[in-house]
Amino acid sequence: MLARRLPGFLPRLTHPQALEVTRIHSVAGVLEPGAGLVCCPPFRAPHHSASMVALIGGGVGPRPGEASLAHRGVLLLHELPEFVRPALEALRQPLEDGCLTVVRATGRATFPACVLPVGTMNLCPCGARGDRLGECACTACALVFYRNKLSRALIDRFDLVVAMPRVSARELSATRGERTAAVAERVCAAQARLEAPSAWASAARATLDRAVDRLPLSGRGRSRVERVATTIAATAQAEDVRVEHVAEALSYRIPREPEVP
Repeated sequence: MLARRLPGFLPRLTHPQALEVTRIHSVAGVLEPGAGLVCCPPFRAPHHSASMVALIGGGVGPRPGEASLAHRGVLLLHELPEFVRPALEALRQPLEDGCLTVVRATGRATFPACVLPVGTMNLCPCGARGDRLGECACTACALVFYRNKLSRALIDRFDLVVAMPRVSARELSATRGERTAAVAERVCAAQARLEAPSAWASAARATLDRAVDRLPLSGRGRSRVERVATTIAATAQAEDVRVEHVAEALSYRIPREPEVP
């Protein structure tokens, strides 16, 4: 549900972006007759049985895959470890570069693939790990096999990694949260503030430098933490990026499993 709301938070496509996305959907044959330009960020949620060709494109006369159909929008990979590993690993390059090149004996084609990737997964194959009302029945070997389906290099390309505990009955029966339009206004305001260079407090920069030395943080990870911390500061309407913003960004980078009492 959260992933499906994401396109509503994103700004509408500019005219050049709408033309670009519409051309991709037209080539793939998924554009409805008379639909006109695609002006809203697309949302794609392929089933976990999708093949590598279905995700990145290809086939006879290369055609765009799901990664390109989600260009300028959201690509939801539900039940991430259930996808075949070659298909997931093939996404590493487009997630980094924003485009992919499919080479076949009959020719080659380059498709744009600048997407906001979202992945969901359980903490174990049976789904009970981290659930205070359930008992995980997975063996140690099963857990290792399950986690090895996802490479560290792939996970490193996600800006935020968050462990979600079971939702309580009180939370489910609570009053409705904010509407998508209200959140979208804050997102647009933060995006406008991000157009100007962000100032960093010296203590915040020192905290990030220490994190690189003490945590399993790659160069790519450092860059993403810096970007997330800057976004958090912009959303909070802070004048500069502070230590608490860096700390929050790091917590999304190295999450802890929900504690089971």
